[in-house]
Amino acid sequence: MLNLKLFRFHRLLLVISLSVTCFLFNASFVKADVIAGKALFEANCQRCHIMGRESTGPNLVGVTTRGNWTDSTSLYKWIKNSQGYLASSGDTYAAELYKKYGSIMPAFANLSDADISNILMFVNGWEPPTLVENGGSDETASNDNTALYIIIIAILGLVAFILSRSVKQLQGMVRQKHDDPEPDPIPWYKKRNYRPIVGVLALLLFSWLSIAMYNSATSLGRQTGYAPDQPIAFSHKIHAGINKIDCRYCHVGAERGKAAVIPSLSVCMNCHYNIQELSENTPEYPKSVYDKEIKKIYEYAGFDAATLKYTKEATPIKWVKVHNLPDHVYFNHSQHVKVAGLECQSCHGMVQEMDVVEQVNNLSMGWCLNCHRQTEVNFTNGFYKDYEDLHNKLESGEIKAVHAEDIGATDCQRCHY
Repeated sequence: MLNLKLFRFHRLLLVISLSVTCFLFNASFVKADVIAGKALFEANCQRCHIMGRESTGPNLVGVTTRGNWTDSTSLYKWIKNSQGYLASSGDTYAAELYKKYGSIMPAFANLSDADISNILMFVNGWEPPTLVENGGSDETASNDNTALYIIIIAILGLVAFILSRSVKQLQGMVRQKHDDPEPDPIPWYKKRNYRPIVGVLALLLFSWLSIAMYNSATSLGRQTGYAPDQPIAFSHKIHAGINKIDCRYCHVGAERGKAAVIPSLSVCMNCHYNIQELSENTPEYPKSVYDKEIKKIYEYAGFDAATLKYTKEATPIKWVKVHNLPDHVYFNHSQHVKVAGLECQSCHGMVQEMDVVEQVNNLSMGWCLNCHRQTEVNFTNGFYKDYEDLHNKLESGEIKAVHAEDIGATDCQRCHY
C-alpha cells in the first residue's frame, strides 16, 4: 500500500512539473519573439527611431495606441509601404505625421506580418535601460534567458528524478508481488540508463557555452548608451538645440573629409570671446555651474577675461571620444553627409536634445549594411553621373530607385581593405 501511495505522489509531482515546464517554455518562446523583434527593430527601424524619445522619426513608445494605429491592419500597411498607404488611405493622422517629420520612411515590403508583430511586441514591452557605472546601459538582464533556461533544466532534472523513482517503485512492487529477492545495489555511474542523461547534459552545456561565447563576441566593442564624463560640461542641447548652431560649424570635417573632427579652441573662442557667462539662471542650467565651465575654456585657451588678451600658451582639451569604430573599418563622413545628404541624427541620434552626448546606435556591421540596403541614393547628385546604366534604367522605368547597395555599398572591400 505504501509503494502505491508513493507512486501516486510521484505521478502528481510529474504532472505538476510538466505543467510548469510547458508554461516556462511558452514564456521563453514569447521572450524569444521579443528578442527577435528587438533584432529586427535594430536592423530596420533604429536608424530613424530611438526608443523613449523623438529622432528623425517619432518616438515609437505607445505607437499602437495613436491615431488609426489601433487598427493593426492600417499600421502594418503603413510600415510596409508608407507612401502607398498615404496615397490610398486618406488617413489624416498619417498625413500629419509625414508633414511633421518631413522624411520618407523606406518601404519594408521584406518584413512579414510575423516580423512586424515581433517588432511591435518589443516596442510595447520596451523599458528604458538602466545606466551602469561605466556609462553604458545595462540591457543584458532584459535580453538574457540564462535564468529561465536554468529553471527549465532544473525542472526537467526533477522530472527525470521522479520518473526514475517511479520506475524503482514499480520494480519494487513487482518483486513484492512475486516474492523476488532484492538485487544487489549498482553504483549510479555504472548504470547504462544514465549514459543518455550524461550525453544530453554535456550537449546542453556545450550549447550554452557556444551561445554565451557568440553573444560575448558580437557585443565586443559595442557600447550603446555610452556617455562618458568630459573635461568640460559641454551641452549640445544649449548649443545645437536652444541656440541652433549647425553641427558643421564646429565639426567642420563632416562635409570635407573622413573625420568630422573635434572643434579647436579657436572655434570655441569665436563665440566665447564675448560670451563669458550664462545670460540667465534656470533650474536646468544653474548660472554658477555653467559660468565655471565657461571659465575652463579660458584656462585651456590661455585667455584672460579681464584684459581680453591671451596671456599664456593654449592647452588642448582632452575630450573623450564617444563613437568608436574598430581600426579595420573605414568610414568617411563626407561620403555620407555631403554626397548622400544624411543628417547627423541618422547615426548619432537627437544630439541637439542631449546635455551629455551618448552613443545611440550600436554601429555594428549589420546595422550599417541594413542602412545601405534600405537607403535610396539621390542620383541627381553629380557624384553619381558615371553610373550610366543605372541612370538609363531609372529613365526607362526599369527600376524605381537606386539604393546604396546597388552601387557597391555592401561590398566587403568598401569598408575593409
